Amino acid sequence: MQDKYVDFKFILDERIPREIGLEFVAIRQLAIAVFGALEPEKRKKIVANLSEIQSPQMQDIVRNLKLIE
Repeated sequence: MQDKYVDFKFILDERIPREIGLEFVAIRQLAIAVFGALEPEKRKKIVANLSEIQSPQMQDIVRNLKLIE
């Protein structure tokens, strides 16, 4: 696997305290790193399944997952 920098954009509600928001971002980064290590077909299935969830938070995550080639 070739390392590649991707500038992910995470949107968090402004009412979330900064320290907690940073924890959320760290967890999302970890999840995306694990996701990026998966085989492309598995990634496609995960994105397809998560795309069906209509919450703004999940759509934000899906948008970032789609940035991984």
